[in-house]
Amino acid sequence: MVRRMEVFNEIPEEDIQTYNEWAGYFSLKPNFVKWALSQCDKKVIGVFTGNQQGKNANIERDYIDRILGLHPIEEKNMRPNTPIRVLRFASQTLPTESEAGGEIRNTQYPQFKKFFPSYLIKKDITARRPAITIRDRQFGSDIVVEFVSYNQEVQSQAGHQRWSIYLDEESPLSFYEEQVPRLLASNGDIILGMTPTESLTWTYEFIFERASEIYNSPTIIKYLKKRDGITHKVKEVMDRNTNIAVIRAASDDNPTLDINVIEEKYSGLDDVTKEIRRYGIFHQISGVIYKEYDPGIHFISRNKYFPEGMPHTYLNARGIDFHEFTNWACSWVALSPDNEAFIWEEYNPSPGRMVTREIAREIAVRSQDYHYPLNLVDPWAAKTQVNTGQTCLDDINRAFHDFKKEGLGSGGYWQTWDTKNLRGRDIVKERLQNSRKIGKPFNNRVVKDGVESYLPTLWVLDNCVHTNYGFRNWRQEQWASRESLITKEEKNKAQDKYSHFPVTIECIFKNDAFRVGRFRNVLPNQRRSGIENYMQPRW
Repeated sequence: MVRRMEVFNEIPEEDIQTYNEWAGYFSLKPNFVKWALSQCDKKVIGVFTGNQQGKNANIERDYIDRILGLHPIEEKNMRPNTPIRVLRFASQTLPTESEAGGEIRNTQYPQFKKFFPSYLIKKDITARRPAITIRDRQFGSDIVVEFVSYNQEVQSQAGHQRWSIYLDEESPLSFYEEQVPRLLASNGDIILGMTPTESLTWTYEFIFERASEIYNSPTIIKYLKKRDGITHKVKEVMDRNTNIAVIRAASDDNPTLDINVIEEKYSGLDDVTKEIRRYGIFHQISGVIYKEYDPGIHFISRNKYFPEGMPHTYLNARGIDFHEFTNWACSWVALSPDNEAFIWEEYNPSPGRMVTREIAREIAVRSQDYHYPLNLVDPWAAKTQVNTGQTCLDDINRAFHDFKKEGLGSGGYWQTWDTKNLRGRDIVKERLQNSRKIGKPFNNRVVKDGVESYLPTLWVLDNCVHTNYGFRNWRQEQWASRESLITKEEKNKAQDKYSHFPVTIECIFKNDAFRVGRFRNVLPNQRRSGIENYMQPRW
């Protein structure tokens, strides 16, 4: 110990001062966001995280590494010969602005000052000039980090080229669009860091859904596996030709937070709020079509409730949302004598990779030996094909006729479904709402004024992940900016995206043939008895 003190005393005072100047830089505990930023070379990066994940600190540390010439991706480093030497940090407020009560909302400036070696700061911000002038440690000309707010006039930010731009939380779309031309000369990049909220407008469609690369933290992967049954990768490459990437991380990924505290703080929140606040998962609730759907209630275990398969006493129906080029959405629904409906199978084949007969054969295989009195398909399947003079519907019916003769499945005649009204949607919503009331399957018997009845319900078995995802994400079309939301009426039109499986289910329920009344009378003690004989529908 004495020797160590002697060595420390031998260090020149100016060197000790330098070490202290770098203390803030080395104080950061990097997390998944920092790692992903060090791997990603896309020109637009959206960082979507839960609250208190540390995204701001990690994004700013990434920028500091770039300014110091220490970034692992060489093209992101500021070098002495880099001609454009101004970075733009944008947020809701300027560093010098305060809210009522004196609170400073800008977090970009204090975080930057915390981690950046202060001896390299040549000139700090002032009320008249919100910009930091930095000495280049590589002996280039000065570097400037300017701070702007979304409340400033867009034109006041125009006309000047920038090396890179960092947006903290969602900006107005007009502001974002004005930043893009500012990066042309430098071939620069934009980083957007935000926690998704219900009020977000354009970032979901413009950034998240257009990303060609998505980086998922281990926490996000684990959560989505539990919720949707889908295993994601740390880095996923999407089939999109864009220069956009997304990084997703949760509050749990912040190494400075106690996981027990996180669990406690979020324990009282509903699932939607928790997904937004803890996991940074988008939920534009105002546009969701099936607000009644809750995967924590409706998305049930197949092995728990039907370990031996669906009972043969249930009424079965199949539906196909047909497309010429997009994947088909094929659904199987069973209706119990007690009016509980179960979506128990799904299939999402590509017509570009398989011919109609191959798809039909797989549908027959998945249908097992059940009888299907109702088989519906989108009317587009009845369109005559130029090359054959036949329709795809003709091909499907011919295939199922042949399969039955071969001993594969029970056959079934397919017909087009009704597209005239939204009655099926109302029926599905009612069933989902009833499922929420009773909480679990086989609990729908009610007695009122001495009269017994059974609430119509709907459940999705956990092997039907596409159906689950569709119910959760299908929404109305929305205007792309807050300004449009204020000045224009809401669009009364549903998006096509995520619609295919929900639409198939709606069209099955819209058909009057799919009703409990189609069963012959069943004694009360036989309703769930597993009797062998199949109760034929009345027709």
